[in-house]
Amino acid sequence: MTALPACPSFDAIEASIGRVAERLRGTPVRDIVLLRLIKHLSARFSAHVSRLVRPAGLNEVGFRTMMMLYANAESGMHASELSEAAGETRANMTRICDELSRKGLLRRRPGTTDRRRVVLEISRKGMALIERLLPKLWSELDLRMRALSVRDKLDLERLLKKLAAALDAKEQTA
Repeated sequence: MTALPACPSFDAIEASIGRVAERLRGTPVRDIVLLRLIKHLSARFSAHVSRLVRPAGLNEVGFRTMMMLYANAESGMHASELSEAAGETRANMTRICDELSRKGLLRRRPGTTDRRRVVLEISRKGMALIERLLPKLWSELDLRMRALSVRDKLDLERLLKKLAAALDAKEQTA
């Protein structure tokens, strides 16, 4: 078996999991390590994105919101859709959208079929900001992802989607 690479930023977490396993027989160490690694990497990537977008007046959640609006520029999105896609509460999404609106990065318009449902759209200023930020973010992402080969990336994607599908199926039967 190939030795696992050193991961100093994760060592303390892994050591804690090991101490729990010493106290409690049957602790699913590998499963816990994998879940904590996913969370650890997600937090580190989010922090990195935050550092890159902060000079543009955004935080990571605001940037993700802008990206969803950018991806749906033709149709716009309802706040409930944004909330679900971003994994944020509706109240927090309202606050985020208020802030983005104050900065002129998104606009609100009444829905076409139901004027009470507001449609959120990225503004021209928001489009320009995203298009200015993306090349730098892609370049930084490329630097960090070079640790994985194309095959590694495909394997990782397949495995994560397999886990996501299993979780989705389990939630649908609950």
